[in-house]
Amino acid sequence: MTNPNLIDQYLNSMRIDERPKAFPQMGGAYDSRSLLIYTKIQGNKTYKDRLDRFVTRLSKELKQSAKQSDSQLKVKRIDLEKALLCLVHSFAHVASVDYHYDYVAVSLNKNDYDSTNAQFKSLSYPSIRAAVELLTDCLCEGNQAYAVKKSGAFDNARKSGLRTRLEPTTAFLDQLTQAGLVFWAHPYGFKKNKSKNNEWLLQLTTKTNDGKTKKIQALSRDLNQDEVILMPLNQALKTLRIDFSFPDHSAYKQSLNYNAQNSKLRHTSGNQLHRRFTNKDGDGGRLYGHWVQQCPAKLRRNLTFNGKPTIELDFSSMQLYLLYGMADVQPPQGDLYGFERIDRDWMKSVLNKSVGAETRAEVIGALRAEMKQVASKLMKKAEMYFDVFWEYHSAVYDLLFEGQTWARLQYLESTIALKVLKRTTEAGIVCIPIHDSFLVQSKHRVELEDAMYEAFHSAFPDLEPVLK
Repeated sequence: MTNPNLIDQYLNSMRIDERPKAFPQMGGAYDSRSLLIYTKIQGNKTYKDRLDRFVTRLSKELKQSAKQSDSQLKVKRIDLEKALLCLVHSFAHVASVDYHYDYVAVSLNKNDYDSTNAQFKSLSYPSIRAAVELLTDCLCEGNQAYAVKKSGAFDNARKSGLRTRLEPTTAFLDQLTQAGLVFWAHPYGFKKNKSKNNEWLLQLTTKTNDGKTKKIQALSRDLNQDEVILMPLNQALKTLRIDFSFPDHSAYKQSLNYNAQNSKLRHTSGNQLHRRFTNKDGDGGRLYGHWVQQCPAKLRRNLTFNGKPTIELDFSSMQLYLLYGMADVQPPQGDLYGFERIDRDWMKSVLNKSVGAETRAEVIGALRAEMKQVASKLMKKAEMYFDVFWEYHSAVYDLLFEGQTWARLQYLESTIALKVLKRTTEAGIVCIPIHDSFLVQSKHRVELEDAMYEAFHSAFPDLEPVLK
């Protein structure tokens, strides 16, 4: 006989996304991959409004489909829609926490509804049964049913078995996602946390006496002519409604962390930008403070501003271009990271590791550490990659290990960003910076391009940046 403890140890050693679907145990009510149907609708007003609209449309579609197939619905419309509300609400939760559940468990035992102490007395048994039959018989988009019924095996000896489990189809999951019913921390969403740091437009980061931790404090001086734009921009950001519009459930699933069983984007607090300097005023000065800046690039593609799609444009090879500008030298033509038989991502990594480094050995060591994690066979090539890259860009190599190069570079980058924001804000366009890239509504692409070219040329008139 198999030792159940060994099975538990085996399952616990696996990542969540590698584990097999939990098999229903005989005599149980429902298995661990099933969510027992919600009998109460929870969530904020926006979610409930979306749910109401979705169920109203769904109810009409289902009844029309039933009519065409000559099925007789002997339930009241209000009861059917209440049953559908609970089912759709439950399906939306299953879709939102895909790492927890596959099914919605529903009892089709009449005694669970009709008696005074019944578990589901708030629902009508005929309406639940009708809703389940409609969802599993009628077709939605893609000629799939809305859900697939997976009844539990019944034990005749014990007279017990699993509740019926409903598995939403891919087409139905896509509908729920497109309707905005699928999101993190369903049904309320993430709680917003306030931070007093966001009240400081200018900040200074210094190391504490032990040299290990950082201290953030307000920088007490007047805003300069570039920084003044942060005040009206932050006012506009307070009222900007930011959401995600995923094209399908598969795209939404990319935002989930199956190992940790949560979302990759857990921090959606903060909508006020500030400029942060390092060690002293004038060093660095990048813009921080908005939660969108922490959003992974793949997810930013699905952002909406006030319900409208967005576009993100960035300065290609920005830090290299700034180095060439600081050296007053024209960069080579073509892809600055493109080298024959060398993956350009490693060339970008050489530059990234060089930023702020004090010595060549430090850069090569950091490069080897990265290679050890993802491509250990390349570790012996780390020194060669460094030399190939910086031989090609030898015109700016002398700037690498100068103490103030990277602080000056980031100051230039942030100043250019402020000039982009000045032009867009004055044009009535809300823009969120992500260091060398910028997010606006898609309809403002041309205006953003013009603002980016103008801002860059204000610092380096003779250089022509590449946008992507």
